[in-house]
Amino acid sequence: MKNRKWWDIKALTNAQGAAVAEIRIYDEIGFWGTDAKTFIAQLDTAAANAAEVIVAVNSPGGDVFDAFAIYNALRRYAGRVTARVDGVAASAASLVAMAGDRIVMPENAMLMIHNPWTVAAGSAADLRSTADMMDKARDGILAAYRSKSGQSDEDIVAMMDAETWLTALEAQALGFCDVIEEPVRLAASTKAVEILARFKNPPEPVKALVDAAGDLPPNDLPAIDTPPADPPSNDPPPSDPPPKDPPTPQDSAGVLAAHVFKTCRESNLSNLAESIVTVSGLRDRATVDSAIQNAREIAGVCLAARLPERAEGFVRDRLTLDQVRARLFETVTASQQGVNNRKRPTPNATHVSAEGPKAASIYAARKGGSK
Repeated sequence: MKNRKWWDIKALTNAQGAAVAEIRIYDEIGFWGTDAKTFIAQLDTAAANAAEVIVAVNSPGGDVFDAFAIYNALRRYAGRVTARVDGVAASAASLVAMAGDRIVMPENAMLMIHNPWTVAAGSAADLRSTADMMDKARDGILAAYRSKSGQSDEDIVAMMDAETWLTALEAQALGFCDVIEEPVRLAASTKAVEILARFKNPPEPVKALVDAAGDLPPNDLPAIDTPPADPPSNDPPPSDPPPKDPPTPQDSAGVLAAHVFKTCRESNLSNLAESIVTVSGLRDRATVDSAIQNAREIAGVCLAARLPERAEGFVRDRLTLDQVRARLFETVTASQQGVNNRKRPTPNATHVSAEGPKAASIYAARKGGSK
């Protein structure tokens, strides 16, 4: 297998003249023969006298255990670590970025978090062992995300389950990014098609990065979605347009899903979360909040009717509150027995009958008394 160099280290100095080691990860992590041991040896050499390390990431991810080793090596580094997402930090690459004391993202960069995955073969015992190993790897990734973002385990797990792609604004809002910079020309990572093919919902800009990649070195990679420069003009420059309000960041599907599960958990409605996700389609925050409120009202009506188990089906079937009340009324009235004021004999009760005097007997008694 070809041993490809996916890391690059160069020595710099900052404005104060202090040494800075910049590390660029512009390809898969660990998949092409360069292991974490080699990377850490080079890091130790470059950063021996550096006051700061800058990790520039533009990677679709790769081997999670190599990423763990790099993450831990950067966390052990005595100086300052700045993680800079130059384009995409996905999967295992996002774990490396979490090692930064400060994470910087341009406005058009993206961060992706999801569950680890692997390919396994062997006996049932082998597969169970692999599944246990994957759970432990997920716990380690979760701890890194929690340490940086401060988000709860439940919210992070929801985002990992959903394979969540975050813009810089979304990452900053959730604590995964500290500083947002001006947009930069996004460069494609090389040979990333195989890894990105595993992802469920990579955004179109990320797909475009891969399509344009090829085998070009990082510095020569083409820019994506960059408009051509305008031809020079002798006209006087136009006056500056009035400032516009900054656009409101839209919640991603992962963020909305985390919001649903968190709200339902706090309201003791966890059993309705999946139905709310289904009926709302996670289109936007207003739609999701409306679905949550409708589910709350349905759950309350079902509880009052002593039929709380019916709430999940009503939410999933997209019934209105009036329709739910009608269904519950039909169910309750159908289960009630009619009222009968007559007491019915029990099945095994002894039957007692009494015979009154007959007319012939009365006549005979009167005739005998007349003598």
